[in-house]
Parts: sequence; structure tokens; C-alpha cells
Amino acid sequence: MTPKPLAVVPPAEQCWNRIGVRGDRSCPELLKFTHCNNCPVFAAAGRRFLDAPSPKGYLDEWTTRLAARDDTREGDESSVLVFRLGDEWLALPVAVLVEVTRPRPVHRVPHRGGLLAGMVNIRGELHLCVRFDLLLGVAVVADSDPDLRRLVVVRRETEYWAFAADEVDQVHRVLLPDLTSAAPTLARSQVKMTRGVFPHAGRSVGLLDDARLFHSLRERMR
Repeated sequence: MTPKPLAVVPPAEQCWNRIGVRGDRSCPELLKFTHCNNCPVFAAAGRRFLDAPSPKGYLDEWTTRLAARDDTREGDESSVLVFRLGDEWLALPVAVLVEVTRPRPVHRVPHRGGLLAGMVNIRGELHLCVRFDLLLGVAVVADSDPDLRRLVVVRRETEYWAFAADEVDQVHRVLLPDLTSAAPTLARSQVKMTRGVFPHAGRSVGLLDDARLFHSLRERMR
């Protein structure tokens, strides 16, 4: 990388810009040092730059910046995947996310139904596919666009579950202290599973509590 001009060296004395690698390369010392970075003249100019006094107010400005509390950095943040079930926008921590893929055939399990949609084969592995809409009390939208539907696989410790989402957005950063309480109009089961609500793209998104979600699935699937 070529050196930037050193402010404390007058332009007339910045030989690297005139006869060095940034100039016409006529400096005879280049035969010895190859590049101005290796020349003791440039090194001496660098030392003078580092030893020069700071501009007025420079140290005070940086002292104030470093001492100031940055809420965004210090807050408890989480990366979440935003998705839609029916008319409800929800989110799950990326920490439990395994994969988002196109819908796959779901094979029903004999004598089982309701919450358990069936078994789904993903990359040669069978996973239980559950209906989050029933678990969370979300109304199904009949005219949902099939091109937007996705299959989401989540995991917590050794438990794997798959569920169908009507639409998957993207991964977003959420500041957890800024979460607000879930609206009382939501289904009771959904409120119980929701840590709070955050705004995104003009919508209210409910952040699901993955610990409660997995616990509820485990208990209801026994």
C-alpha cells in the first residue's frame, strides 16, 4: 500500500511524492530500498508525524466519545429470522435455526394428527413436521401464495422440528430491551409463547420464546 502524505511534513519535503514511488521514481535510493516505505527518510517523517501534538480539542473529543454509553452496542441484541404465519409476523432466534428450504412432501403418521402434520424428509433425514398455526392459535390464510411458502427447520439441543411458514423474510438484529408487550388481541397461546413485540418494515413482529416453544411441543407431542 502506498503511503499517504504526512501532514506535518511540508509538501516540498515529501520526496516520496516527487521522486519516490508516488512521483517519477527518479530517487537513486529506490535501487537500495525498493520502496519508500523502507527508506529511513520516510521512517523519520513518520516518527515526526506520530510525535506531533494533537489538534486542539482532539483528545477531549475522543475522551467524550469513548466514555459515552452506546445503547445499541451495550444492549442485549439478538439476530432473529422473521417469518409469517397467516396474517401474523413472527420471529425466532437464529441460534435455533437449522435451515429454510422449499416445501417438501409431508407424510402423515398413522393415527396421529392435529398438531403433528407428519414426517418430512430433508437431505435424507426425517424430521417431525408440526403445525405452528395450531400451537400459536394463528388463523390460516386460504389464499396464501404458494411461491412464498417455505419449510423451516429448527433445533434446540437434540430436538429438531420442522414447520411450514407462509413467507420468510430475512435475518434482522433486534435490541431485546426495546421489546414491547404483546397486544392483548393476540391468541392466548401466542401471547404465552411471545417474549415481546418489535417493529419491522411497518409491521409488529412477535419474537417467540424458543425455550417455551420447544417445551410446549415436547409436552404436547408425548
